[in-house]
Amino acid sequence: MIDQFEVLDRILTAVGAEPTEPPMKYSTRDESRSVGILAVPDCPQRGITTWATIGASTFETPVRRQDDPPIRVEFVAAVDARLENFAVSVSACAFALGADVRVGPGTIYRDVVSPIHPAITTPHLFSVPPFVWANEFESIEGDDAYITWLQLVPITDDEAAFAAERGSDALGEVFMKTQPDFFSFERVSALLPEA
Repeated sequence: MIDQFEVLDRILTAVGAEPTEPPMKYSTRDESRSVGILAVPDCPQRGITTWATIGASTFETPVRRQDDPPIRVEFVAAVDARLENFAVSVSACAFALGADVRVGPGTIYRDVVSPIHPAITTPHLFSVPPFVWANEFESIEGDDAYITWLQLVPITDDEAAFAAERGSDALGEVFMKTQPDFFSFERVSALLPEA
């Protein structure tokens, strides 16, 4: 069985900070699924809030390793602290997990930010290996699941369209070259190469 306390411990070790409040519980409208969301203010730097799921790893994914336990994920994100209710967006990504839903680096969760903040320039979230915290998010290997982490970064409509046309690896390469401010929810699109 997946130990949620171990998930929480790995999160706190990786972010190197303590939350000021306990995790909040979020549920789907029909209450068939729920997940905890932890908020750690001023982490990894002042004015940025780290958000992390606790319990997304209980949801099945299609990812398997031969003769090993199934792979499950937890999500983390770090965004400008002014983006209120971001926990709703992170939980929406967790609720999108399923046995027939692709998950991994390069997955785009469309329109998970815009329902709460319709005026922002980054309405979608893009999953990448965690990269902004001082410590590594260590995987958890148990008898019934192998748990790993994905970071969610806000992306624009143009960036999402570019990834749909050319692939998420191509978008990742653009991000490596342009180094956009992933903490910002008000940024313009990265400079995308033309077709």
